[in-house]
Amino acid sequence: MLRLAIFVSAFIFSIATTAIAAPKNIILLIGDGMGEAEIAIARAYEFDGDDGMFLDTMKNMGSVIVKQYMADDPTKIQFAGSSGAGASTISTGYRTSDGRIAVNAIDGTPYKTILEEARERGFKTGLVSTARIADATPAAFAAHTRNRYCYVYGMEECKEFPADRPSVAQMIGNNVDVMLGGGQEFLAAVEADGETIREKAEDNGYTVITTREELLNLEPGTKTYGLFSPGHLPVEWVGPGSRGADFVPADDRRVVYYPQSARCEVNPDHAGIPTIEEMSQFAIDSLKDADNGFFLMIEGASIDKQAHEAKPCGTIGEMLAFDRTARMAVEFAKEQGDTAVIVTADHGGSTQVIYRPDSYGQTLSREYIPGLYQALLSKGGHTINAYYGTSHLDEQSHTGVNVPIFTYGLDNPDALRGTIQQTEIYPVMKDFLFN
Repeated sequence: MLRLAIFVSAFIFSIATTAIAAPKNIILLIGDGMGEAEIAIARAYEFDGDDGMFLDTMKNMGSVIVKQYMADDPTKIQFAGSSGAGASTISTGYRTSDGRIAVNAIDGTPYKTILEEARERGFKTGLVSTARIADATPAAFAAHTRNRYCYVYGMEECKEFPADRPSVAQMIGNNVDVMLGGGQEFLAAVEADGETIREKAEDNGYTVITTREELLNLEPGTKTYGLFSPGHLPVEWVGPGSRGADFVPADDRRVVYYPQSARCEVNPDHAGIPTIEEMSQFAIDSLKDADNGFFLMIEGASIDKQAHEAKPCGTIGEMLAFDRTARMAVEFAKEQGDTAVIVTADHGGSTQVIYRPDSYGQTLSREYIPGLYQALLSKGGHTINAYYGTSHLDEQSHTGVNVPIFTYGLDNPDALRGTIQQTEIYPVMKDFLFN
C-alpha cells in the first residue's frame, strides 16, 4: 500500500511538472547596420542625448566583435562585416564571407539555421523585415545561397552558381509560418518548374497579402506571405526637403558656410505601408500560442540602407521605429514568460556625429574638408552635425566597429554580456530554445 502511495505521488508530481513547463520563445531583433553611432544620433535627435531610448533601459548588454571571411580568399579575415555574412553567423554560429547566405565560405556547403532547427522540432517560425523579405538578413535564416542577390529564377545573379536554388523559393519551401516585408516585384516571377512565386506561395498554404489594410484585417495565426512594396519598404522619415548629406558649400572666395539646421520630415511615400511595429505585432500574435514555442526574427533593415545613402533622417526614423519594436517585444516577453528577447546588429554602419566640419583656416579643399555633412535640428533645438566619410560620391561603406547586444529573459544573461564574438549568439539561442 505504501509503495502504491509513493508511485501515485510520483506520477502526480510528474504530471504537474509537465503541465507547468511552458514552451520557450525567442524574439531576435536585428538592427541592420546598427552600431552605437546609429543609436546615438537617434537619441540626440529625439531626446537631446537624454533618457528616452528603450534600448538604454535594457541593462543586460554586451559588445559584439564582428568579422567575416574574405570573399576572394576565405582563409583570410575581413574586419568590416556585411549583412549576409553577419546574419549567417548569428543564424548558424559559423562565419562566412560577403555575399554568402548560410553556407560555407569555401565550398558552399549549407549550414542549418536556428530557424530551421526550430521548425524541425515543431516550433512556429516567423520573419519580419523592412527590406525585401528575401534580402540578406531574413534570407540567412531560411535559405542557403552563394549569392545573396539570387532571388528568383532567371536573374543574372543566379547564373554564377546555377546549382543554388533562388532564395525566394527556398524560403517559401521552408514553410516559415509568417513572412512580412517588401518584394512584391517577385510575385509574378516564374520559377524553373513553371510556377509563379505567388502560385508557389499559395500552393504551400500561404495567404498572400500586399496592403496594410489586408494585414490589419487578417486573422492572426493565418499562414501569411505579406509583401507591401515592390522593393524595400519606404522609410518613415526623410531629410529636410528630402535631402541627405552633401559636401560643405563655399562662396566665390572659397569661404566655407554652413546651411541652417533643419528638422526631419515624414516621408509621404510611407503612407499606407505597415510599420515595423504593426508587422511585428501580427507576427507575435500569430505565433504566440504555439504548443512548442516559436522563433521570430525582426529586422530593421533601413537603419543601414539609409546610412549607405548618407541620409541621417532616414536612419533616425528607422532607428526609433526599431526601438519601439524592441519595447513591444520585451513587454510581450514580460507578460508571456519563457520568452527571450535578443537585440543586436549584423555589422556597424557609416553614421557619425561630429562637432562640425572645419578647414582650420586653410583654403577650402577636399583635403581639408572631406566627406558629406548634414546639419539637423534636434527636437530640443540643438544642432546635430551628421557626417559620412567612407565615400565622397557613391555608396557609404560598413565599418568594423563592435555592435551592441541587449537581452531580456535569458536563463543565463551573462552568456552574452561583456565583449563577445558574433559566433557566440547562436549557441545561446539554441541552448535556450531546446534545452
